[in-house]
Amino acid sequence: MFENNHLKDPRQSLELLLEEATLMGAKRLIRYPNRKFFGYFCSYFPEELILAAGLEPLRLLPDSENPTPVELPAYCCSLARGTLDMEVREKWSDLVGIGFTHTCDTMQCLSGIWAACGNSITVDIVPPVMLNAPGASSYYHAELGSLLNELTALTKHEIQNEALRAALVLCANTRKLVTELDELRFNLPSPLIFSLLRAGQLMPRPEYALALENCLPLLKDMAKETHNKANVLVSSAVLENNSLFEMIEELGGRVVADDTCTGYRHYSGVTVSGSENLLLDIVQRYTNMPPCPCKNRSLNERISYLTALAKQRHAQGAIIIVRKYCEPHAWDAVTLSESFRRCGIRTLTLELEGANVGGQERTRLQAFLESLLEGPGL
Repeated sequence: MFENNHLKDPRQSLELLLEEATLMGAKRLIRYPNRKFFGYFCSYFPEELILAAGLEPLRLLPDSENPTPVELPAYCCSLARGTLDMEVREKWSDLVGIGFTHTCDTMQCLSGIWAACGNSITVDIVPPVMLNAPGASSYYHAELGSLLNELTALTKHEIQNEALRAALVLCANTRKLVTELDELRFNLPSPLIFSLLRAGQLMPRPEYALALENCLPLLKDMAKETHNKANVLVSSAVLENNSLFEMIEELGGRVVADDTCTGYRHYSGVTVSGSENLLLDIVQRYTNMPPCPCKNRSLNERISYLTALAKQRHAQGAIIIVRKYCEPHAWDAVTLSESFRRCGIRTLTLELEGANVGGQERTRLQAFLESLLEGPGL
């Protein structure tokens, strides 16, 4: 039982985080028996409101990329298929509810299918697509107000302003700690970084913040050694395991920047504090975080942000991952790749069924990373 075992030893804290990343929430009832968990899919679903409702946010990740439940066609992404299969197998039966964010067509449809054939109560939020369009902020604010009411009805407990403010403080502190971790990428193994980032989406947030704070001095000591690997940026949607990062590291690469739903993008952006309207503070944070292919503030902002990030982190190359049947990322990949190449950043695009990489990907990754180590060029 881990609920009251606030680890003080840095190595124990690090081990806890790595275990949680591997378990992906599978032992949540054993480790945290007195907590109630609320599942969600997307980084645009506000964790602050879940925490304020007295619940623990749990990012839903598939335990397999192969199953295709009869309720879904085979041409849906493995994230949708795998998680719905787990719902049918009652892997989420203990969850108080499950939150859906309307982003891609698949997720919008999955919400309705889940509500019809699943066992869990579903809650939806529909953020604006154009985040800074006229009226977008007020609309987003109204959506959060509706979500707050739904969570209140779900928990049968009125959410107090003090609880919401405490949730904002916790999330802001966690994002600050993660930013310190992100700055250590150059000299720490990529699988280690991504495990630590994933753990923060799968375990109770107070325990995560405490454990990460405890082990940061150890990680900073570990990061004192330099490396001579090829620096790369990775862009992707959800990556539920370290298969890709382990292969990149093994073949001589180092991920110095990431733009992934389960990586640093989930934590990026700061929450404005001190306002009397806490929901508006949350709106501003989610509006200002680096956009994914499903959200935008201007036509070329995402491309400009990522090319600038690649240059800032001295990335020699960019690896764009497109999960099979993920249309938003597939549409985004072409223009993003062209933009990287125009800036002199070599680019490799890989399509993956799930998060696992195999022999074909290894061959392409090896050739790509070797070309980066050989010298500049397009």
